[in-house]
Amino acid sequence: MAKKTTRDDRLSTLGDAALTRILSHLPTDEAVRTSILSRRWRNVYATVPVVDVVDPKIGDRCRGYNTLPMCYEQKVTCALMSRDPTAPIRVLRIDVYHPTHSLLDQWIPIALRAGAEEVDVKVRCQEASRLRLCPFIPYEGASADFDGGDLARYIRTPRSLFHSATLRHLSLSRWTLEFPKDVSSFMPLETLALHRVMGSAEALQRLVSRCNQLKDLTLEECPGVKKLTVTSASLRTLALVCCHNTRSIVIHSRRLRSLRYKGGVPPTRSFFSIANHAAITAVTIDICQDIGGKTTPTEIASVTELIGRCGNLEFLHLSLRPAMAYYSSLFTSVLRCLPYLRHLELRGCLRNDHSVGCVSVLLQNTPNLQVFLVSPSSRPYREEEELPLRL
Repeated sequence: MAKKTTRDDRLSTLGDAALTRILSHLPTDEAVRTSILSRRWRNVYATVPVVDVVDPKIGDRCRGYNTLPMCYEQKVTCALMSRDPTAPIRVLRIDVYHPTHSLLDQWIPIALRAGAEEVDVKVRCQEASRLRLCPFIPYEGASADFDGGDLARYIRTPRSLFHSATLRHLSLSRWTLEFPKDVSSFMPLETLALHRVMGSAEALQRLVSRCNQLKDLTLEECPGVKKLTVTSASLRTLALVCCHNTRSIVIHSRRLRSLRYKGGVPPTRSFFSIANHAAITAVTIDICQDIGGKTTPTEIASVTELIGRCGNLEFLHLSLRPAMAYYSSLFTSVLRCLPYLRHLELRGCLRNDHSVGCVSVLLQNTPNLQVFLVSPSSRPYREEEELPLRL
């Protein structure tokens, strides 16, 4: 009779450091569930350096949330308080719907005291999510100022965020920025992403000025951004998305590699003041304003000149509304002066033969074209209709 063989549990034989690294790639609630596997796994979750909890009331997760054995607030509190006191917290990710203000003021300092290097907190509010910040969206009540009374629902940023000596990456969504005036030392932030963060232009400028090691900066739908100067010499990536009150951006870094802009036509040719255009290799320009009406070629020059200054450009994504035909001759002259351009993406409608002809001229001036995105329809522009054509 053949002997019965048993298979070894190789995963459980790994060291604690390896197991915690594996579990750090899972949401916190899933990592906690591994504690029931065996005695070996009972306390491993308590040393995982990542706390990542999403509110079940968000999106598809909202179904049946009233029947859950533990509410979201309890889950986050337990995830922070039931940890091994000697184990650090490296990452705090929270996606919460209508949070309790006092709890947020406790969760973030706990993580920072445990040595958090990354904090990503998304605060969601049903009323505020229906408001729009882009004045070019065909939506009744659209505003670039976000003057609605729902601003009162936005939670003020805790002071501890700006006094941490370990924080390297900060991402905030739907907060009101209150930058303490007593912050005189530089912050160690390398990545800063603000989405729908409300605050004065002075507060935003003070925050950015205190980040002298900043490498990546993203500002999205922040109406307080008006005139901003980024002094960090390490900045490599800048994204300015639908900050429609902005009048000028000054970049002191000579290492900027990637620039993304989405909004209306820049009001002046000096909208972007960049120390070293030659270092930029990737540019994304998305004009959400209809440039087919009263916009003049002189006004479009603020876009074409910006692209033309980046003589070493390798990647260019250009989106114009309503169609790519408008001012195509201006962009054609710019493309001729970009000898290193390898990747070109065009987004816009092809409404008639004239539009097709204009785009064909653009393609002829970019012989190394790899990807072409277009909406082949005469109907109003719809982003979901875009089809990739690889040439």
